[in-house]
Amino acid sequence: MLTTDDLEFVILAAGKSTRNYPHSKGIPHKSLIPFGSRKVIDYIIKELISSGAKHITIVCSDEKAKESFELCFTKEQKIEDKFKKNGNIIGLELLQSLYIPDDVEIKYVIQDKPKGLGHAIGLANKIANGRHLVVRVPDDIVLPNHAVKDAELRKSVVRRCIEKYIADGIGGNMFITRHVKDPSRWGIIDDGIFKEKPKESKSDEAFHTLAIFDKKVAKRLEEIANLIDTVGTEEYNLWETEGKEIHFDKYLNEEVKKDSKNMAIRTFPISKTDTYLDCGTLQGYEEALLYTLLKESVFKEKNKQTAQILLIDCMLEDDEE
Repeated sequence: MLTTDDLEFVILAAGKSTRNYPHSKGIPHKSLIPFGSRKVIDYIIKELISSGAKHITIVCSDEKAKESFELCFTKEQKIEDKFKKNGNIIGLELLQSLYIPDDVEIKYVIQDKPKGLGHAIGLANKIANGRHLVVRVPDDIVLPNHAVKDAELRKSVVRRCIEKYIADGIGGNMFITRHVKDPSRWGIIDDGIFKEKPKESKSDEAFHTLAIFDKKVAKRLEEIANLIDTVGTEEYNLWETEGKEIHFDKYLNEEVKKDSKNMAIRTFPISKTDTYLDCGTLQGYEEALLYTLLKESVFKEKNKQTAQILLIDCMLEDDEE
């Protein structure tokens, strides 16, 4: 019987994040930029913890980045005392909400060169102790609608997906997906196989937010990561000579074909009641930030009032022009 203890939760945070410049310039990773009253990484961590995560690995680019992430979760008693003394209850509650429960373990893996998602996942598996890997990409945030009647849909799509995976109890691979207009721009799940930006596809289900890799696939990616880091191998030459990042699709599909009955990728679609936010681009992130400031921030009511005033001012300026 599967439990959350059989899962290693991996956050991929080693990229340069240039698509989010200038917001991400000067910080180790885009997941450290604001998201409502918190940061993106804070939301993702709490999302995973609420889904039962006890073992979390963050893949980052270097020791400096690791230190930045560690500081996000460090308890600061002096600041707490200062907030208490000043009567800053909101600041105190927000600060304390960032802390990690004592029974949750956060580990770090360094990917110092951009060798691809397959390499990053393989590195994470080295310290996963044989667990299935729940891989969270920080580009997407999906917020549930807390007003819907269905209690299941009030949970995050990440939690619903993980609970479904555990309930199935069969391992294998499961990806969160959403329907897209142009499959050629996305990684598509087509008949249980992963296709990276296919020119033609019968499916329009694109991989988003989170993927659960069976431990057999995770082990295979670990073997590939070792080859990528070994001078003289074909995989090393692809990176070193040709500059090709190693994706996971080829190796995932190989395992699927070996055992299509148990290893074919099962999809878990985002619900129509969920709100999808694309934090992976400059425009998408600004829209997401605006949305969370108005809908998720502790100051959302005041923010809405300010937004209404600014909107009226902008309309008046447009009329004058």
